[in-house]
Amino acid sequence: MIYLIIVVLAIFTIASTFFQIKSLQPKLRKIDKFGLLPNYSFFAPKPIANDYRLVYKIISDTNTDWKEIPMYNQFSLLRIIWNPFKYYNKSFIDTSHFLLTEFDVLEDKKFIQISLHYLSILMVISEYLNKKGLKDVTIRFSIVASGGGSQVKLEKVLFASYYQKI
Repeated sequence: MIYLIIVVLAIFTIASTFFQIKSLQPKLRKIDKFGLLPNYSFFAPKPIANDYRLVYKIISDTNTDWKEIPMYNQFSLLRIIWNPFKYYNKSFIDTSHFLLTEFDVLEDKKFIQISLHYLSILMVISEYLNKKGLKDVTIRFSIVASGGGSQVKLEKVLFASYYQKI
C-alpha cells in the first residue's frame, strides 16, 4: 500500500512539474479531468510594477508643497511574521487602482467625485488632517506612481483630484 501511495505522489509531482511548461498544459489538461494539477505562478499575469503614493497639498493664500500621507511602514524582519497593515496597504492599492480604472472609462470626468473610491480616499485624507489639527481646509490630492526600494522615486502623476473642502 505504501508503494502505491509513493508511486501516485511521484506521478503527481512529475505531472505538476511538466504542467508548469505552457506548451504542455493543453495536453496535460486532457488527462487531468478534475483540474488537480496546480499551475504555480509566483507573480500575477500582469503584476503592478510600482506602488501608489497619496500626496496632497493645502490650497490657501500661499500655496503649499505636496506632502505625502504615509501609507506604508518601513520594512523590518518582524513584518515577515506580523504585518497588521498588510490589508490596509492592499486596500489602498486596490482603491487607487479602481479609481484610476473608473476615471478612464467615465465620459464626464466630474462624476468621479461621487465615486466610492474617490470618497474613500478623501476620508483617509480627512482623518489624517484631523489628527494633525487641520480642519476646514481646501485640498487637492494626487495618486502618484513610485518605484524603487529603499530610495523611493516618484515617477508620474496618475490622478489629480479637483479642489475639495474638508
